[in-house]
Amino acid sequence: MNRKNISKSKPFPLIEVENRYIIFNAIKNMPGIRYMELKRLTGLSYGTLTYHLTMLEREGRIKVMRTTRKSRYYPIMMSDVDMKIIDCIKNEICRSILLLMLREGEVTLHMLVENMKRAKTTLKYHIDLLKNKKIIEGERIGRFIFYRIRDSMMMDRITVLMMDQGINI
Repeated sequence: MNRKNISKSKPFPLIEVENRYIIFNAIKNMPGIRYMELKRLTGLSYGTLTYHLTMLEREGRIKVMRTTRKSRYYPIMMSDVDMKIIDCIKNEICRSILLLMLREGEVTLHMLVENMKRAKTTLKYHIDLLKNKKIIEGERIGRFIFYRIRDSMMMDRITVLMMDQGINI
């Protein structure tokens, strides 16, 4: 995708600098986009992209979710819950776990290992990520822990956001 493929419809807050406008539209159309994706998409240099991202954040037009290893960019109107869900959806393993939970309801770590063909430690790490973001919860029954999506509202948000990202459920 190149600069010509980004929507030219004017957003509600007027952005007069063309580069900033292109960056804002890319973030609006692809919430949760990362820096290198934006750089590749816009074709801007590192310095130019960094400058305009900083200005958009200062102007209150975008939110940045920073972690130790990555930053994701979101439109300002996106809720914190949606930002957390999109961050998980963009991770292949977390997305697969959520898809399995949407289909099955409750899953155990053993079921995830069988279905996803991944190491138990890898899946446990990603389950803990989802639990820390309060997207899923676990309940111990006997010697098994059954994991499920927290509530029906969270399930609906996950479904809508996955469809917005073009993921078949």
